[in-house]
Amino acid sequence: PRMTWVLVAFFVAVVSFGAMQLSTEVHAIEGDIVQQVLQQGKPTIAEFGSDTCATCQQMAKVLQQLEQDYGTQLAIAHVNIVKQPEYTTNYRIMLMPTQVFYDATGTETGRHMGALTQQEILDALGIKAGKS
Repeated sequence: PRMTWVLVAFFVAVVSFGAMQLSTEVHAIEGDIVQQVLQQGKPTIAEFGSDTCATCQQMAKVLQQLEQDYGTQLAIAHVNIVKQPEYTTNYRIMLMPTQVFYDATGTETGRHMGALTQQEILDALGIKAGKS
């Protein structure tokens, strides 16, 4: 499992770096999950990861709990970059998991690579703790 994660991370980094070297042009992704979720007009976290990554699996549990507890106040976009590698170029994803934070207007407000706690995510999105 760990070797798989290392190989996937290396592959994503190589593909991303190569794609960025070839073009800085961003191409529209048909049915872009992140753009669809941003249309909800809520603070949003876009999670870029994979189901083969242990840290991503840990984050999936945190995000599931966030959806249950704060689903009316925030939105979450889940992107599997192994199955959908085009997102790595468009969203400049170099490692997984990477979280990209957006405000309610869809403006990117921050990024993080690795695991986060529920409270760290709420803080990054500007949401006060306390179930909705």
